[in-house]
Amino acid sequence: MNLVPVQPDPIDRAELARLLPPPEERDLPGERHLRLQELLMSSIDEDLRAGRPAPHRFPRRRLVLVASALAAVTAVAVGVGAVVGGDDAVPSGDGPAVAAPPGRELLLVAATTAEQAPEGTGDYWYLKVHSSGVAGSAPYEYEYWIHRDGRTWFRAAKSEGKVVKLGGTTPWVVGGVEVSLDQLRRLPTEPAALREWITNAVRDGNVRTSGGPLNAELRERSVFNGLVSLVSQLPAPPRVRAAAFRAIAGYPGVESLGAVDGGQGLRIPLPDGTQARLVVDPATARIRETNFFVTIEGGEAGFSGKGADQASYRLTAEWTERLPS
Repeated sequence: MNLVPVQPDPIDRAELARLLPPPEERDLPGERHLRLQELLMSSIDEDLRAGRPAPHRFPRRRLVLVASALAAVTAVAVGVGAVVGGDDAVPSGDGPAVAAPPGRELLLVAATTAEQAPEGTGDYWYLKVHSSGVAGSAPYEYEYWIHRDGRTWFRAAKSEGKVVKLGGTTPWVVGGVEVSLDQLRRLPTEPAALREWITNAVRDGNVRTSGGPLNAELRERSVFNGLVSLVSQLPAPPRVRAAAFRAIAGYPGVESLGAVDGGQGLRIPLPDGTQARLVVDPATARIRETNFFVTIEGGEAGFSGKGADQASYRLTAEWTERLPS
């Protein structure tokens, strides 16, 4: 079946023109960002209903539609500066900045959403990991409830479905480095500074694997892991989450995979030859699924071993008021 591109309605064009902020505004103000975000998501939803693409596939027409829906957001960034420096555009020589590619643009939309989101309240940080299972292994699921003072409760098959209290306290881990909740809340809120902080922490924190000290490639992957952890499973405050999204957007080769179950798929090639796959929900600025994750102890699950290219981990992370009864 041939799919015919949808032409934007003239009213939508006029509305977008009215919604765009003046050039000096670095990010979208709250109400305007939400309006543009609604247009983006409605375009995606409409196309899904019309074309019904299979999960984890991205038809050519979807690329065009998402790119055009994101063009209004991209326009805000024109003439501002480089992504890793904290700005939402890509400079082009001596001329004006050019629009970022769709994959990077999705991360920038998520950054603006994260920055404007409420921080959340509760005494316990709730983390749930669901693995789809790879290489013939069975799916598994586990849950943690971590009190602000570090006391931790756990539930999984090994606890026979019961919530049990673990001994000791659980630290927060960024890039393999343990930090306190207060340190986590005081991380840099600019992308370049945040990436530098994690880089220095990995270098100076004696982070090791079972094989010994990290080499250059593993140090770089630890930095990337730290950034992803901040937007997927750690209780980072809104501005830190926004900085992490912008830092991830600064990685070269970020590629959009299109609409998938849970949000928008992204592929990010890493210096060691591996590829990270993320599913981002731009409406909530949450990572819904990855092909790897950092365990609560700071280790890495996924990326290597038989069947790693099919690995899939669904993540839920949020503050909650109480333990389950």
